Amino acid sequence: MNFEINPFLEKYYSSDEKIILACSTGVDSMFLLYHLLKSSYKSNLVVCYFNHKTRTQCDEEESFLIKLWIKEGFQVEVAECDFKKIQKLYPSKSFEELAREKRYQFFEAVCNIYKTNKILTAHHLDDRIETMIFHMLRGTKLTGLINMTEASGGILRPLLRVEKSEILEYLQENHLKYFEDESNASNDYTRNFIRNEILPKFGEVHPEHKKNLQNLLTHFEEIKSHLDTEVQNFLWDKKSFSISEFHSLTSLLQKEIIRYIYYTSNNNSTIGLSERNIEEVLRFIRGKNNKTKKEIHRMNLFKDGDVINF
Repeated sequence: MNFEINPFLEKYYSSDEKIILACSTGVDSMFLLYHLLKSSYKSNLVVCYFNHKTRTQCDEEESFLIKLWIKEGFQVEVAECDFKKIQKLYPSKSFEELAREKRYQFFEAVCNIYKTNKILTAHHLDDRIETMIFHMLRGTKLTGLINMTEASGGILRPLLRVEKSEILEYLQENHLKYFEDESNASNDYTRNFIRNEILPKFGEVHPEHKKNLQNLLTHFEEIKSHLDTEVQNFLWDKKSFSISEFHSLTSLLQKEIIRYIYYTSNNNSTIGLSERNIEEVLRFIRGKNNKTKKEIHRMNLFKDGDVINF
């Protein structure tokens, strides 16, 4: 396999900056950890393990990382959570949602300790394709389809062009240890169903489906970059725009402006923004009533004459 981690690290890190790795001890994160240990940044490494306490294997995973730390000399930070108690406090949240929230709170705390704002994750190409399908079925725009990028906020993903099969092959050929979460085989979770049942069918249709979908995602990124530039040129970092100027734009760009305002109003997410919502907003902007407002989730639009404030 032709994968080198040093060029990626040189692109995003200074020579003395701490490198925070989110590590589950699974196939993907162990692959990334083993490459980091071979890199010139090994002494900068801080490995974060969140013990969910949901499986007996969790303690074994934690123990393995600590033994590897003693052997290799990197730093380890561990946190744990009693999710049975926590879920009683948040009954409306799923375990997956709550676990992700607590994990990232832990990662953020570690970043604060080591004075960095970056976290390395081991998301790979299969994850990216899986997430694209997941968001597509839930209803999303280009942002949701593109989903994972190499650098998004403080999240860095060096493996997005690496397939899961390549990761497994490397670990097995080099006799490197990793842990397999048995829950990954269960189709009770939607993502697992996509991973275990839907994605394998793509391979039956075309053997190069992953490469082709990767190229499609790159194409989507280019389209989105162009549209975002047009949107930002129109809004100019303002919190308002002229209705008459808005009407002079193409229909696509009008919709993208609404999407952008919704995205920035809803914690950088377009989930929940339907075509019907967009049409509602367009009718609101075209309407003759003055001094009115339109609210969709956290997006609030206020009409004042020829101006829309948001």
